[in-house]
Amino acid sequence: LLAVSAVAQETPPPATVTIPGSLQSELGCPGDWMPDCAITHLSYDAADDVWQQSFDVPAGAFEYKAALNDSWDENYGLGAVRNGPNIPLTGGRTVKFYYDHKSHWVTDNARSIIATVPGSFQSELGCPGDWMPDCLRSWLQDPDGDGLYTFTTTAIPAGSYEAKVAI
Repeated sequence: LLAVSAVAQETPPPATVTIPGSLQSELGCPGDWMPDCAITHLSYDAADDVWQQSFDVPAGAFEYKAALNDSWDENYGLGAVRNGPNIPLTGGRTVKFYYDHKSHWVTDNARSIIATVPGSFQSELGCPGDWMPDCLRSWLQDPDGDGLYTFTTTAIPAGSYEAKVAI
């Protein structure tokens, strides 16, 4: 199901996004739950308009959040909730983490399906071209975890378009 709607931007874009959590010491930080540890910063991908980074997470059960600007002043947890609950993660693999500042959804490819909507409209969203399954500007998201992934935008002009879902 494709839902198209607007999401209000509540806060200015962050300078940094960190994945603080119980996994940080295993990834090289001096401790856990450190929002200012640059080792677990995500990188901003301007083409996708999403913060993302992969880490080799050792086997075990962990929890994490997304902290903005190297502090706890603005952070997002499970369900894209500000100051929300920790997000559980089972390690033992390379995990790619994602944070979308437009929706405040923080997730990873171990617990969420990473799906996009490639189609004839993607260039209107800012993708380098159309039919690009790797462009996250058409990312389907499920912040509330109900299994219903949606795509939110106001950037597509009126017209007829074709689309598919890619995982």
